Amino acid sequence: MTSSPQHWLAEGPEFRPDRYYRYDDLTAMLHHWADAYPSLCRVESAGKTWQGRDIWAVILTNVETGPDLEKPATFVDANIHAGEVTGSASILWLIHYLLTNHGSDDDVTRMLDTSVLYAIPRINCDGSEAYLTSAAFMRSSLRPWPEEEQQDGLYQKDMDGDGWVTTMRIKDPNGPWKVSSKDPRLMIPRRPDEFGGEYYFVIPEGEIKNWDGGEIPVAQALMGLDHNRNFPFEWAPEDLQPGAGPYPLSEPETRAVADFMLAHPNICTSQHFHTFSAAILRPSSQVSDDDMPRFDLQVYKALGELMSEDTGYPCISIFHDFAYDRRKTIKGSVLDWVYQTFGAYAYSTELWSLWGQAGIEPKDLIAYMRERPEDDDVAMLKVLDERADGHGYQDWRPFDHPQLGPVEIGGFEFKFSLQNPPGPMLEDVASRNGRSVLRLLGVLPRITVTEAVAEPLADGVYRVSALVQNTGFLPTWLSDAGKKTRNVKDVKVTIGCPDGVELLSDRDEIKLGHLDGRASSYESFSFFPRYGNSTRKRVSWIVNGRPGAVVSLEAEATKGGVARAEITLPG
Repeated sequence: MTSSPQHWLAEGPEFRPDRYYRYDDLTAMLHHWADAYPSLCRVESAGKTWQGRDIWAVILTNVETGPDLEKPATFVDANIHAGEVTGSASILWLIHYLLTNHGSDDDVTRMLDTSVLYAIPRINCDGSEAYLTSAAFMRSSLRPWPEEEQQDGLYQKDMDGDGWVTTMRIKDPNGPWKVSSKDPRLMIPRRPDEFGGEYYFVIPEGEIKNWDGGEIPVAQALMGLDHNRNFPFEWAPEDLQPGAGPYPLSEPETRAVADFMLAHPNICTSQHFHTFSAAILRPSSQVSDDDMPRFDLQVYKALGELMSEDTGYPCISIFHDFAYDRRKTIKGSVLDWVYQTFGAYAYSTELWSLWGQAGIEPKDLIAYMRERPEDDDVAMLKVLDERADGHGYQDWRPFDHPQLGPVEIGGFEFKFSLQNPPGPMLEDVASRNGRSVLRLLGVLPRITVTEAVAEPLADGVYRVSALVQNTGFLPTWLSDAGKKTRNVKDVKVTIGCPDGVELLSDRDEIKLGHLDGRASSYESFSFFPRYGNSTRKRVSWIVNGRPGAVVSLEAEATKGGVARAEITLPG
């Protein structure tokens, strides 16, 4: 069965979990939610795309319990790669879930009352719009890079006008491919010593610029920017890291993300949605686990296990388990930048895998793209036949190519079979991965002020004291990487004295350093326990005042939020 790429797009801004959204409909939906839930949802522009579209950021928290910057936060984004639109669908599902369950679901209510979710549902709005509304492919931006014009060779193009770019096969006795005997829709490699059969060359559907009738080279992509190689940490130029752009944060989209995150230092954890492999990726891209701080690695694994419970995806190291080339490390990724700049625990989830839907679990995801059994492709086609209303793959059909002559066009409808799920299978992916973000909201450090009392010492003289505690899983310093950055400040507590109350202590602000969280004890119970409690500290001041006066305390942690208490001086 064939259809256009728009078959799985929503018609209008009303939320549907089984559909993808164009930019205008996504924009209208977000603003509708902000209008409908003004105490929980705010929408603002984080910046403009290359073509001038607003990059929408959504701030989700209950403002009646305090402003967003006074609470710990999780950040989530999607579509840094334009075609990976399952990510934006997952974020929309999550926003809708939080807004419609606040007040009725205890966990959702607690999270929005005490913490913040910052979300950018779509970074590359220009590229995603072209991806959803045409046959075009692009990695990130529509801006040509590294060349201004299309280079010579074969470039992808919808030749038969059906709205898809699939595959062309050309019958040739010297071709390296043949038709599968198990399913005639599939092409499999010709065996090294095989002769006497019907063989093909297989190339992308497209046109050849400046072809001389001989070799058919694949042209360099016109839109070759990769925004997930454009961030400052370990950035490298184009000759060392393709797609990196001319300099770090050169692109308006990446600059918008960076500026937004830097303006919100309360971000503690982050999730960056991609497709496709069905895996949760964690740092580092640069070094092995042996060279990561032990505490950070322990926390990364612990939080990854939580998200795996919801998604069913394994949490794996990029360096060890997801390297495109094990001799070269990935440069300029947002994941490493967030971890190193904020000390935050950043993950990238590769949403969806068609092979996973067929019950196949590769040990090496990157190698699997190149080397997999014929039976696996047969099993994947069966999934599409049975669960996607027959969409996702096109039978081969003849076409008279203006340059190549008789060819056949067919194969996977890559956009909504391999790269993203077809509509009937979208909600399951979006809901499980959207819900997994709640795990990152549930582990944030949280500062509290308790046991706030005023003890009389003499006539009109009092000792004002309180217990300041981190009640969260993560410490207020988040990570060893966080300790090394100036973006994570010490916890401080300030006393406020009204008129008529004199502070006798030598300063109104006390710096506590940092407070541990439960993560510091997240291990098997020791045979030789020597555990203390570094999650809390007591503060005190001496004041002179009249009975009935109210003294205020404010505790502030960069990553743990702000907590306040008031103390009435006793008579």
